[in-house]
Amino acid sequence: MGTTPKIIVLDDDPTGSQTVHSCLLLLKWDVETLVLGLRDASPIMFVLTNTRALSPSQAEAVTREVCQNLKVAIPQAGVEDFLVVSRSDSTLRGHYPIETDAIAAELGPFDAHFMVPAFFEGGRITRDSTHYVVQNGTPVPADETEFAKDSVFGYSTAYLPDYVAEKTGERSPLLR
Repeated sequence: MGTTPKIIVLDDDPTGSQTVHSCLLLLKWDVETLVLGLRDASPIMFVLTNTRALSPSQAEAVTREVCQNLKVAIPQAGVEDFLVVSRSDSTLRGHYPIETDAIAAELGPFDAHFMVPAFFEGGRITRDSTHYVVQNGTPVPADETEFAKDSVFGYSTAYLPDYVAEKTGERSPLLR
């Protein structure tokens, strides 16, 4: 039998970690703290990077720093199997693909890349590859909401393949 992988979530904003329980939450990511977190019995560990509040270049630098420290901490902690998750906003606001690119550059390419925008309790759902925000009981495509007009993270489509194309300059292997 294999070991259960340690799930390491890089969380760009505190709202993500506020929606889960019974898992470790790290507010700093020096090697010593990461080793302690990786050795904890909890199968999942959130690292709150708060990168959504940063500029794109700062978000990339922080993400790279966390990953560089993880490269040192993982073997020190004796972790043999791990998964890295980049958790971002359920209304498609975040430094995508900057953060996922930084993770891949530091820790190696992803085996899989899932984009799963959802926060059911907050009325964020995805159906048939389109992301919706429930407003007054009605699902509204996210690109028709104020979230899509965000001055930093704006976007023009809620259809996820086209959203990925828009954000990646159509270089993503996820597309059609």
